[in-house]
Amino acid sequence: MFARMKSYGQFCSVARALDLLGERWTLLIVRELLSGSCRFGEVRRGIPRISRTMLSARFRELVDAGVIERRPANGAAAQYRLTPAGLELAGVVRELGTWGQRWLPRELRPSELDPHALLWDIQRRVRRDALPDKPLVVRFELSDVRGSANRSYLLLRRSEVSLCTFNPGFPEDLCVRADRRTLAAWWRGDLTLRQALGVGLALEGRRETVRAFPSWFERYVFAGVAPMVARRGTRRAHPSVSAATVS
Repeated sequence: MFARMKSYGQFCSVARALDLLGERWTLLIVRELLSGSCRFGEVRRGIPRISRTMLSARFRELVDAGVIERRPANGAAAQYRLTPAGLELAGVVRELGTWGQRWLPRELRPSELDPHALLWDIQRRVRRDALPDKPLVVRFELSDVRGSANRSYLLLRRSEVSLCTFNPGFPEDLCVRADRRTLAAWWRGDLTLRQALGVGLALEGRRETVRAFPSWFERYVFAGVAPMVARRGTRRAHPSVSAATVS
């Protein structure tokens, strides 16, 4: 059984569950495993601000609690899998994400615009069966990020999808250029693609590639959750777009 560092000291199952799951990062680790990550490095790419030490500690706590299991691999990094107890948390994560998408303000703070987390989510929502037969590379340029970190490359082929910091050696068929806020607003469903193009997102490439681009992605898992009307009767929207235009 896991060792409780902190406890609410209550018999209530909600309080007892929060003794474990309420620690910072814990449910995000579960989210990553539910999304398909299974190795230490993959989980960390989905939660780029967690330290290696903290991630190791959280993994140990979840293993001790029977929420995940660690599977050693000969000559490769160990894999982490959710146990039946961990898989049952899928409903918790889904309802929490739905609530956040519906009720929290849609305008993101600068601290919530981590480009690594955003691009990692984009790469794992690729519809491989919708990709063209030949491999292609999409270059993402983030206009409000300085230095070499403003470029990332998404290798797309039916056998592999990889997010890279450099071109892996294939032609760059498409460039997606935007600031983080606009790209995140399109990905989260706050803006349609047409609206995002109207406020600064640019797609550069051959016409047929540009037209096919949206069909390659499933979009953010909560993109279809509509925001509730705010208390004063206004709809939360991207700051550059009239509230009445958001669909």
